[in-house]
Amino acid sequence: MSSYINVLAQVRQGLLKPVYLIHGEEVYLARQLEQAIVNAILAPADRDMNLNIVNGDPVLQELAGLIETVPFCGEKNVIVVRNSGLFRGRKGSVESENDHTDERLLKVLANIPGYSHVLFITADKADKRRKLYKNIEKLGAVVEVAPLKPRDIRLWLPNKLNELGKRMAPEAIEYFLSIVSVMSPTALGFLDHELEKAALYADGKVITKADLNETLAAIPEISVFSMIDAISVKDTPKALLLFGEQLATGEHPIKILSLLGRQVRLLWQARNLAAGGCSASQIAGELGVMPFIAEKLVKQCRGFSEPVLKAALLGLAEADRNLKSGRTTSVALEQIIIEMCR
Repeated sequence: MSSYINVLAQVRQGLLKPVYLIHGEEVYLARQLEQAIVNAILAPADRDMNLNIVNGDPVLQELAGLIETVPFCGEKNVIVVRNSGLFRGRKGSVESENDHTDERLLKVLANIPGYSHVLFITADKADKRRKLYKNIEKLGAVVEVAPLKPRDIRLWLPNKLNELGKRMAPEAIEYFLSIVSVMSPTALGFLDHELEKAALYADGKVITKADLNETLAAIPEISVFSMIDAISVKDTPKALLLFGEQLATGEHPIKILSLLGRQVRLLWQARNLAAGGCSASQIAGELGVMPFIAEKLVKQCRGFSEPVLKAALLGLAEADRNLKSGRTTSVALEQIIIEMCR
């Protein structure tokens, strides 16, 4: 199985396969890769006649006909089969029927003429045991479009900025990647949309940290990220202001507690690893974060003693239980923030 980034790079270099299987939950990435493949194969003027998009699996004879049809104009055909169900896991008696379908489809795919390219796209996780899956992997390329990890976002960001005709200031890049690192798994389409808003807001060609602050401030993870920064420098008023803003926008205290708890655990782990002589790069590897995030954690954790972090973790665990049972309110979280700022 090939990575999204590698296949996208190959497509942009004109290294195209006769058949692709694009599977996984990251719909935005699937659509981006589909668009890149179509753009690489067909000129805009040829797409009306030579681009065939099918929603759901077509009858095999219909698919074979589309593949074998000589292009009316231009040199290539592209057949896109969206929402395919051909690659799901098999159950019970369906196996023999699926095997029969696989065999017939494989004969069609093994004889794709040079003027046709086929894309199968599904949000389902494909069953790698299927003969159909294995043969498409040999004949063409299989790409799983899972949510990108924060370190992969660093590779995605330059291409997106280039597409927007913008650059990003170095401190803004670090800030953006820091934000992504503390977010729960987020659809890339969401990040793409937020970055487009920042590009529209930016005055000139360069997106600054201030631009990101203005356009992304409403995202809960960002306020918590800024709140941790305020807590680490013992700025109690700012930390409480950010906490209050989150409550005012309707964010549930349990969500804020979860995000704060994650950051406190990272600070605790970074402190213990640094005390044990680990470098920032080693800490990054242990915690699964990017090196510059580890460096920031090491700097931040110096502002907290071990008893303070331990007390914060115990307090957050108790607050979590009490909030879920209705025995306390957001005041318990506010008290933890105040204690950490002392």
